[in-house]
Amino acid sequence: MIERFLRYSLERETKICAVLMQDGQMKKTNLRVTAIDADGAGFDALLPGRKRAVHVALSDVLTAAYARGDRGELE
Repeated sequence: MIERFLRYSLERETKICAVLMQDGQMKKTNLRVTAIDADGAGFDALLPGRKRAVHVALSDVLTAAYARGDRGELE
Protein backbone atom coordinates (compact mmCIF):
# COMPACT_ATOMS: atom_id res chain seq x y z
CA MET A 1 0.00 0.00 0.00
CA ILE A 2 2.86 2.38 0.76
CA GLU A 3 4.36 1.83 -2.69
CA ARG A 4 1.02 2.79 -4.25
CA PHE A 5 1.06 6.19 -2.52
CA LEU A 6 4.70 6.76 -3.49
CA ARG A 7 3.89 6.09 -7.16
CA TYR A 8 0.80 8.33 -6.86
CA SER A 9 2.94 11.22 -5.62
CA LEU A 10 5.59 10.66 -8.29
CA GLU A 11 3.18 10.34 -11.22
CA ARG A 12 0.91 13.25 -10.26
CA GLU A 13 3.63 15.47 -8.75
CA THR A 14 1.54 15.96 -5.62
CA LYS A 15 2.19 15.76 -1.90
CA ILE A 16 1.25 12.81 0.27
CA CYS A 17 1.21 12.47 4.03
CA ALA A 18 3.67 9.96 5.47
CA VAL A 19 4.73 8.80 8.91
CA LEU A 20 8.50 8.28 8.97
CA MET A 21 10.81 6.80 11.56
CA GLN A 22 13.68 9.27 11.92
CA ASP A 23 16.32 9.03 14.65
CA GLY A 24 14.13 6.66 16.65
CA GLN A 25 11.18 9.08 16.55
CA MET A 26 7.96 8.89 14.54
CA LYS A 27 7.40 12.00 12.44
CA LYS A 28 4.30 12.82 10.39
CA THR A 29 5.10 14.97 7.37
CA ASN A 30 3.88 15.92 3.93
CA LEU A 31 6.31 15.08 1.16
CA ARG A 32 6.49 14.93 -2.63
CA VAL A 33 8.28 11.98 -4.23
CA THR A 34 10.74 12.96 -6.97
CA ALA A 35 12.27 9.53 -7.76
CA ILE A 36 11.94 5.90 -6.74
CA ASP A 37 14.96 3.58 -6.63
CA ALA A 38 15.07 0.92 -9.35
CA ASP A 39 15.27 -1.83 -6.71
CA GLY A 40 12.39 -0.29 -4.72
CA ALA A 41 14.44 -0.02 -1.53
CA GLY A 42 14.01 3.75 -1.20
CA PHE A 43 13.00 7.00 -2.83
CA ASP A 44 13.95 10.67 -3.10
CA ALA A 45 11.49 13.21 -1.73
CA LEU A 46 11.13 16.93 -1.13
CA LEU A 47 10.40 17.58 2.53
CA PRO A 48 8.95 20.83 3.92
CA GLY A 49 11.55 23.54 4.40
CA ARG A 50 14.14 21.85 2.18
CA LYS A 51 15.21 22.90 -1.29
CA ARG A 52 16.92 19.63 -2.17
CA ALA A 53 15.47 16.16 -2.28
CA VAL A 54 16.53 13.74 0.45
CA HIS A 55 16.80 9.96 0.15
CA VAL A 56 14.44 7.96 2.36
CA ALA A 57 14.65 4.20 2.86
CA LEU A 58 11.37 2.43 2.27
CA SER A 59 11.83 0.64 5.60
CA ASP A 60 11.64 4.04 7.37
CA VAL A 61 8.10 4.67 6.09
CA LEU A 62 5.52 3.37 8.56
CA THR A 63 2.41 4.46 6.64
CA ALA A 64 1.29 6.81 3.87
CA ALA A 65 -1.98 8.51 2.93
CA TYR A 66 -3.42 11.30 0.84
CA ALA A 67 -2.40 14.78 1.97
CA ARG A 68 -5.06 17.02 3.47
CA GLY A 69 -7.60 18.10 0.88
CA ASP A 70 -6.63 15.37 -1.60
CA ARG A 71 -9.12 12.56 -2.11
CA GLY A 72 -7.21 10.84 -4.92
CA GLU A 73 -9.82 11.74 -7.49
CA LEU A 74 -8.92 11.90 -11.15
CA GLU A 75 -9.57 15.25 -12.80
